[in-house]
Amino acid sequence: MAAKVELDIKATEAAFVEAIHKETKKGWNKISGLVAAQSKMMTQQAAWIAESSAYGALKDDPDLRKMFADQLASSVESLSRDIAALSILTVEQVWNAAVGVLWNAINKVIASATGGLLALPVL
Repeated sequence: MAAKVELDIKATEAAFVEAIHKETKKGWNKISGLVAAQSKMMTQQAAWIAESSAYGALKDDPDLRKMFADQLASSVESLSRDIAALSILTVEQVWNAAVGVLWNAINKVIASATGGLLALPVL
C-alpha cells in the first residue's frame, strides 16, 4: 500500500502567490514599457497643443486646435486599447499559473492514491 500523500498547504500557498506575482510582474513590464514609450510623445503633443492654443498658431484657429486635440485623443484611445489587450493576456497567464499550481497540488495527492487526475478547468 502506498504512503498517504497530503497537500502541503503552506508550500502550495507560497507557490500560488509566487506564480501570480511572477505573471503579473511580467504583464506589468509589458504594459509599462508600452506606456513609457508612448508617454513622451503624447505629453509633448499635449504641451504643443497647450502652448500653440495659448500663444501660437492654434490661438485663433479652433478648427485646427480641435483637429490636433482629436488626434491626441485618438492616440490615447489606441494606447488604452493596447493596454486592455495586454491586460487580457496577463489575466489569462495569471489564470494558467494559478490553476497550474493548485491542480498540480491536487493531482499529486489524487495520483498517489488512485492513479487518476483532476482535469484542468477552462477559463
